[in-house]
Amino acid sequence: MSLSESPSRQPFIAVLPGGKSDRPAADADYTRAMELADMRELQAISTRLIQEDAGGLHDAILDAALRLLRSDMATMQLYDSARDGLKLLSSRGFDPDDIKLFDWVARDAGTSCALALRSGARAVIADIETSEHVVGTPAHELLRQCGIRGVLSTPLVSRSGAVIGMISNHWKTPCVPTERALLLIDVLARQAADLIDRSRNEERIVLLAREAEHRSKNMLAVVQAVVRLTRADNADDLKKAVIGRINALDNVHRLFVQSNWTGADLRTLAMEELSPYGRREDLKTELSGPEIMLDQNAAQAFSMTLHELATNAAKYGALSVAGGRVTLAWSRREDGIDVCWTECGGPQVQAPSKRGVGTKVMESMIQGQLKGVMAFDWRQTGLVCEFSLPL
Repeated sequence: MSLSESPSRQPFIAVLPGGKSDRPAADADYTRAMELADMRELQAISTRLIQEDAGGLHDAILDAALRLLRSDMATMQLYDSARDGLKLLSSRGFDPDDIKLFDWVARDAGTSCALALRSGARAVIADIETSEHVVGTPAHELLRQCGIRGVLSTPLVSRSGAVIGMISNHWKTPCVPTERALLLIDVLARQAADLIDRSRNEERIVLLAREAEHRSKNMLAVVQAVVRLTRADNADDLKKAVIGRINALDNVHRLFVQSNWTGADLRTLAMEELSPYGRREDLKTELSGPEIMLDQNAAQAFSMTLHELATNAAKYGALSVAGGRVTLAWSRREDGIDVCWTECGGPQVQAPSKRGVGTKVMESMIQGQLKGVMAFDWRQTGLVCEFSLPL
């Protein structure tokens, strides 16, 4: 599918790229030689796409577009979805000062590339001086300044069907490409789109590898801190304590993987940590608060803190006896969240004479790592712990 404007009734037998008329060549051998040279040009690009890094191939593809269509100028652009327009990647044949005028082309501009972007199909403007898409727009005078009369813009479409860029050929005289010329540029556009896709995939792989390395180092540092702080009277207790804390970190990691590293839902973290106690009919756990997504550091601190509070409650507090109840409530403020853990229905409690390992782990995560605030209120009815997490 294409959009075309022609000054004649024979839209693809007008002036050929380079100014030659599209009549049968007097010398058939010459015609075959030209066609063979064009095919070899496309084959060479295909070979380079397979054998070489993507870095230097954009210019090679643009050079091929210039030669195959015998145009005077050519450009390659990348589509920027955030700004919804085309960013210049490379150009040929333009005056250095003139090409700056087209460094960025918006979707609604009066150019062939903008027309092709809007339609998602090839756009042929035989003559900018008679085109209803150009005449009367700000782009008209800019195209004149560059010496452009005829233009062909071919969208670069990814394998998923999305427009990811544009190749445009420009001529200094009115011109409509032949069907054969259109076929050649379509093949080249397919190669260019594959190149852009490959480049983006390679960049994405490098980014993911760096991100994975960073997250692995961060997770390892947290695990090392957990093991270093954990104390027990015997090896079995030490093993249980370490496994419990690492499982809490594993919950965070799993939720981040499921969300493609966009965040971990606070409520889901709380439900997973308290689920072993919520399944008991003689215990009650209540959750109350808005939906909040936590980043990795905040999620790790929240999950570890909840694990320590629940473990302590299961040993000495409200989750250690029938009829015990734990309420976890949280609220959002402008620069963070406030969390309140409240126990009731358990045995009478009193403040410990010294800070235990669990308290040190929580304070290390909340106050040390996140610079948050944490407070314990050992009431006779049960522990109340309040802490804040910056967001």
